[in-house]
Amino acid sequence: MIRIERRDAILEILIDRAERRNALTDAMYRDIERALREADADPACAAVILHGAGGHFTAGNDLAEFQMPQDSRDVGSIAFLHALASVDVPVIAAVQGQAVGVGVTLLLHCDFVYAAPDAAFRLPFVSLGLCPEGASSLLLPRLAGERRAARWLLGAEPFGAADALAG
Repeated sequence: MIRIERRDAILEILIDRAERRNALTDAMYRDIERALREADADPACAAVILHGAGGHFTAGNDLAEFQMPQDSRDVGSIAFLHALASVDVPVIAAVQGQAVGVGVTLLLHCDFVYAAPDAAFRLPFVSLGLCPEGASSLLLPRLAGERRAARWLLGAEPFGAADALAG
């Protein structure tokens, strides 16, 4: 479930599915996309804060749903990533605990990322037989350097907040 709350000029988007480490479903992606587009269209909205419940940011895609047949022309995660990459309102991510897969690649499109000391990042695309999404194979080397990005993207090597900051 996605919880959306407006506090003055700030829109908070909370990924609240703690029992599944905030794994994202198609419906959740669509809710976040809609909230981002509405915030972007609202001149009174100064920023969006995206965070997770229960001590984790997000475990990425809900793999049970992800393995079901989908119409590749209408996928909520793609619409969400397009919205995140195109909004003009500043998006701030507050990361604690696990950030896996799209939970990491979406951060490359945020304006500011706060990673708590316990943040643990992992990009398991290759080990799952998937192609990294969200232009992460282009953006991550630019931000972190080619060698570190290759270890993280191709080797699925976990890394922490200090490693991410060392870029």
